[in-house]
Amino acid sequence: MSYNIGLLLSVVYMIGILLLGGDIFCVTAVRNNLDAIALTVAYRISLEGRLSDATVQLVQDEGADIRDLTHYTPPIGGTVIFEVYKEYVPIILQKSTMEIVVRRTAVVGFYETKNG
Repeated sequence: MSYNIGLLLSVVYMIGILLLGGDIFCVTAVRNNLDAIALTVAYRISLEGRLSDATVQLVQDEGADIRDLTHYTPPIGGTVIFEVYKEYVPIILQKSTMEIVVRRTAVVGFYETKNG
């Protein structure tokens, strides 16, 4: 009899652990996706010299949003600071929505295009 009660109690804890593991996995996957998007955005900012509308549209097509933290167009060699973020509704970590943010900088004119 005590074996059955112990088994039932442990199942409740195991379900909680599995849900927590699922949340951690999902948050990690979202953060890795945002990191890849931010790397592409940094490359495009370096080539274009600013955060263009096409780059913002690219981020939005991936299901994320972007914030420009510099608020000006920097000269060549200047830096642009930006954040790519996405909202995530967790299963068990929190009751409210989480905002997962990746902050990056890009140096304008760092990458050089080669013609021909």
